Amino acid sequence: MSVQTVVEEFRQALRRVEVGFLNSLDEVTMVKDLPKLSLPSGVFENIRAGANIRVQRWISEKLVERELAKPVSGAMDLKLILQLRWREKSIQAELQPLPEYFYLKTREAVSGDHEIIPHLKDIYSLRLSKIMSFAAKRVPRSMVENLTAEEKILYDCLVGVVNAWYEFIEGGRRDER
Repeated sequence: MSVQTVVEEFRQALRRVEVGFLNSLDEVTMVKDLPKLSLPSGVFENIRAGANIRVQRWISEKLVERELAKPVSGAMDLKLILQLRWREKSIQAELQPLPEYFYLKTREAVSGDHEIIPHLKDIYSLRLSKIMSFAAKRVPRSMVENLTAEEKILYDCLVGVVNAWYEFIEGGRRDER
């Protein structure tokens, strides 16, 4: 199997996480009255401005884009990013918990606030270093806490490569980690 094939399989696995994110539920507050809103999941009738509804994220994005709704959940703002970065830096031996779909949610933050970018890059590199260290030591994934869905895919891929490397350099002996 070529490196390009491995990379493409990795990308496809990450795309599946992204599809899961887009289909996860998100809550929005309607900003306009709507007599009827037909969605794939059903029909909402007599929606009043100020009402909160839970819909799939891709639908909430369209409602916000068309200025029919505004997001309820807090965005990834600078204050939250700074808190996450501080925690990740201060406890170097383990990964700190991140909000679900952190990496995908930060895409939205980057487009709205360029001051956040260096702090996000710091979080990304801190976490990547920790993940690579755990993979190099072949720590079982069950022992590595607080991996995001995207990081689990990365971790499994790295451990697979590390196991193949050890198997090669040890002359075919297989370490059952």
